[in-house]
Amino acid sequence: MNVKRHSAFGLVALLLVSTSPVALGQTADLAETAEAQAALNGGAHLSSGTQPASVETCWANWKSKENLQDGKNEKKNGYFVYVAHEQAPVDEAVGSRNWLVGRNAAFSYAELNARKALAEAIRSTMRSSRSAAARILGGDDAPPSLRPVVEQLSIVDKSRVLADKALDAEIKKFDPQWAGGTEAQRREAIATEQLRIEQSIERSAEMFASGAFTVVQCEGPSQQDGGKYHVLTGLIWTPKLAGIAETVWNPTLTLQKEVPQPPIRQQFEAIKTENPDWLAYTMGARVFTDENGERVVVGFGVAPQSSLMPADRSRASLAAMAAIQRFVSERVLATTKSKEAYEKRGLSDDSTRSFNLDAFNDEVKAQAADLSLKGAAEILSWRGEHPWSKSKMQVVAVAWSQRWASDAEAVGRALGATEQRMKQQGGLPKAPAVVDGAAGGVPAAAPVKAGAAATTSDF
Repeated sequence: MNVKRHSAFGLVALLLVSTSPVALGQTADLAETAEAQAALNGGAHLSSGTQPASVETCWANWKSKENLQDGKNEKKNGYFVYVAHEQAPVDEAVGSRNWLVGRNAAFSYAELNARKALAEAIRSTMRSSRSAAARILGGDDAPPSLRPVVEQLSIVDKSRVLADKALDAEIKKFDPQWAGGTEAQRREAIATEQLRIEQSIERSAEMFASGAFTVVQCEGPSQQDGGKYHVLTGLIWTPKLAGIAETVWNPTLTLQKEVPQPPIRQQFEAIKTENPDWLAYTMGARVFTDENGERVVVGFGVAPQSSLMPADRSRASLAAMAAIQRFVSERVLATTKSKEAYEKRGLSDDSTRSFNLDAFNDEVKAQAADLSLKGAAEILSWRGEHPWSKSKMQVVAVAWSQRWASDAEAVGRALGATEQRMKQQGGLPKAPAVVDGAAGGVPAAAPVKAGAAATTSDF
């Protein structure tokens, strides 16, 4: 597929559009601009002959091609695009029956953390606190107020001695020369001073990530993790993409049409010509432009193969529809907590002991709203094996467009009217009752591969 370069002016002009009704309803004379020669916007990808050394290089190549960097990219007239990426290792051995499941989990983990990065870039709430405490301790005897506590502790000490004797007896079974620990071993040095430093940092970020989608997906060895197989996801979000996402649930919103492209299936064939394995490396949602200049949101779902092909397709189709749902209405809540605690004790024998009590917690929650997805249809199904791991897989692509949703609504109304007439005339057959319980070669190294990516030329 011939992917053509855009002029700087053309890239800026179509990169982002405000989501106001006025701006979304505007029509522009695109025939006089460089965008009239735009390449297939959903089909930017690496060809089968191009194999970067690492997933990091794959990601860097895409950013260089799109003239973008991680974070907020300012454009003219107040337009901007947020870019984020994350990667995760596949911790299953090649040949494992769970390799594909582990790879899909790595994609989900990487995509969630990329969405977290977007949320943190837009709005983060920070909390932090620090404290330092020094104590001087002296003597073995407790003050009078604590003597009852010490007496209770002495009972524990006695039980510990008995336990030690029992342990000595067990050790003597293996070492007849064992005579028990020395006095120095049984009696630790007394702490005479203590220094404790604590620091707590907490960050939370929340974003309604409507319109954020995986623009490129790279798989292969990571140069940062000793060549381990990684899945890298690159996400973008723009106000224009938020407008596209809104059309899925708001039929009254009308977007301006873009430069018409070949039908979606022809675009898929063009991608396949350049990269025969692209479906094996594509998950999540993508945004294409069809032959009418209208936006088409495509979700790609992957499932492991079983002996039941219809069930595999259904499972993959479910994942594909979920990808569209997350593109439309996913809220991301990210919480990161770091607690650092360092403690040093000086002992009566002039020795010191230190303790590292650090703790770190990183949690990302994403919740997608219920969505009535009218007009979504399966447009592609592929059953094969992952080119590197040889894991057998089922891939399904489900597409949605505003025009298809309108057609589905019209067909639904027509069928509903027919059903009412049949009910009135007694010609509607009864649905059958449902009875519960009815029977019914391993490669040595991974090349870096990329699935279908999207150019940001008109996002």
